[in-house]
Parts: sequence; C-alpha cells; structure tokens
Amino acid sequence: MGKAIALVLLALFAVSGASAAKSACPVLMVSGTGDRDGIAVTFRNLGKLPIRRIEFNCTPPRTQSRQTPRGQCAEQNASFVPRTEFTVSYPYPGGKSAPLVVSLRSVTFSDGHTFKPSKRDPCRVLKITPSRAK
Repeated sequence: MGKAIALVLLALFAVSGASAAKSACPVLMVSGTGDRDGIAVTFRNLGKLPIRRIEFNCTPPRTQSRQTPRGQCAEQNASFVPRTEFTVSYPYPGGKSAPLVVSLRSVTFSDGHTFKPSKRDPCRVLKITPSRAK
C-alpha cells in the first residue's frame, strides 16, 4: 500500500513539474525577417481564444546608440484565431533599416483578457537583421 501511494505522489509531482516548466506565453514567436523596407514577424496563437489586439516592442539592440528610435508594432483590430500561424509586417522605426529586437508587449483576447509577458511568464524574443541588398 505504501508503494502505491508513493508512486501516485511521484506521478503527481512529475506532472506538476512538467507544467511549471512550460511557459504560459500564449504567443509563439516563430520567425522574423528584415529587408530594406521593413520587417515581417511570424507568430502562432497558442491560446484558446482569438486574439483581438497584439502589440510588439520593436527596438534596436542594446549595443546601438540610444538615439535610434524605438518602435511599437501593433495590430489594433485583428482576429488571429487559435492554433494558426500569422505573418505581420511593419516599417522600420525611424524609416532606416537596422537590426531590431522584437518582443511581445501585450495580447488582448476576444473576451477582453490581456496578457503581458513577465519574468515569471516570459515569451520568446526575435533578433531581426535586415538582409543585404544584392
């Protein structure tokens, strides 16, 4: 009897540990590309509800000058259904092509709930370098 209880408890701890390791971020940042005109960000809605609004931070890497403008890339009125991949495009902040770091700022779902990444619930960050013109 004692071994059975120990096995059940071990299984419960294993399941809870596995779910704790999984990020609660409802958006998977799949990829990002840049060309001379702007950037394209591909993401997947991992949530159970459609995304009504999504905002990204589009900022230069920390190694660049603080004078470089920061951009906010957003889709204000959208309908990104669950389990689907989407690609959105934005111009470069300040109009000049330069490397950017793109991170999720916030997501608002169709029920009005808003998710913002935190240290506890981080989301993937993309580093985008513009392709060189040939």
